Amino acid sequence: MNRFVISYIVGCALFLTLGAAQAQQPSSALANVSAPAVTAEILPYLPTEASVKEALLTSPWMQAAHSRKEAGTARAKGIDSGTAEFVLRTTSQRRRDVAAGTQMQESMVSIERPVRAWGKRSIDADLATQTQAFADIAYADAMHEGARELMRFWFAYLRAMVDQRNAQTTYDLAAKMQRLTQIQLKQGEISQRDAELASAELERISAARSVAQAQLASSASALTQRYAGLVLPTQIPLALRLDASPPLPALSESLASMRQEFLDKNHELNMMRVDAQRIRLAADRAMRDRLPDPTVGVFSARERAGAETISGVMLSIPLSGASRSHHAHALIADAQNASDIVKLAEQQLGAMFESMWIQFQHKRMAADNLKSAAQRQAIAAEKSVKAYTLGEGGLSEVLMIARMASENLNASERMQLEVVELLALIRLDLHQIWDFDE
Repeated sequence: MNRFVISYIVGCALFLTLGAAQAQQPSSALANVSAPAVTAEILPYLPTEASVKEALLTSPWMQAAHSRKEAGTARAKGIDSGTAEFVLRTTSQRRRDVAAGTQMQESMVSIERPVRAWGKRSIDADLATQTQAFADIAYADAMHEGARELMRFWFAYLRAMVDQRNAQTTYDLAAKMQRLTQIQLKQGEISQRDAELASAELERISAARSVAQAQLASSASALTQRYAGLVLPTQIPLALRLDASPPLPALSESLASMRQEFLDKNHELNMMRVDAQRIRLAADRAMRDRLPDPTVGVFSARERAGAETISGVMLSIPLSGASRSHHAHALIADAQNASDIVKLAEQQLGAMFESMWIQFQHKRMAADNLKSAAQRQAIAAEKSVKAYTLGEGGLSEVLMIARMASENLNASERMQLEVVELLALIRLDLHQIWDFDE
């Protein structure tokens, strides 16, 4: 029996003592060679920048974004070139002179084109520039949102790995305990109730292991199907080890400076700003359009079978009605609405960033507390096992302490991942990592 007791104690030490069962080398998918000091502390948790960029560019999401960018570029060129087109007119007629009893063929050919007047050409050029800028920012925003989504999928997979590792290790220990109790039961050292309790615990943990395995498979499928070609990590980051993990990364910058940097670089907000400026220019253009564009042309006519030829210049100016003025005033109101929406978005996005910053600070403290609790609980679990082997305490107490140690370790690792994910999202929104803007 002592052989099984020693085996069980060793198993407990491997799992409960300071986060064992960790890999000794990081996987290639988690390795990054160099990085700025401000982000180096979170890179061990992330895939390489090159693999992320490749996964994003080959995704259908970015293919669609690239098509939208091309459409925006074409629209910008169309605005710059204008909608005016040459119009070719030709007429053919027969003139009949009743008195002379003769008929004569006559014809006329003209070419005409509207001319952008009243300074509209420069406004159209500015509109084209803003339209192109909007298309470029929209593409960068799609890349950024894709990176945020990939990061969420990535950390969901890491959490599933932690849960599955915890469930598997707990299962192995429960199986060892169940085998130990069966031997003790045969030798009459424990009651049938204790043996059944160990068996029930094994069945419970077996169910939890199945759920964890399903969640890991689901997370892996979601990530690989969404971003094909991205290599999944096979090992949990070494930084999660309780016995060797460095202090959790912190934010050294002030909230005010980070918030302002976030608002300056936020793609969604910059798109709104550009769109507001574009609508303002469209309103200016509509105000100029209250005076319609003139149409200028030249013509040549042949009358009386060529006996007379006529050539000249044509000029026509539409007489505008109230519709043009109403349209211009509507666009002015739209421009003011867009400016107000920008201010509202600045408030909302600023509040969102502050919320992320506050969550990070508090969850970082919670992660430190959970880490300390996991370490203490691991020691307590190890002592309870030793006491049980010496005949002190009951099996139910040992199982309860082991379960608490397992849950505390798992909660500590999950909270650490949440803290790192929050920091990674903050750094991503500040364009300090995965900055793929073109």
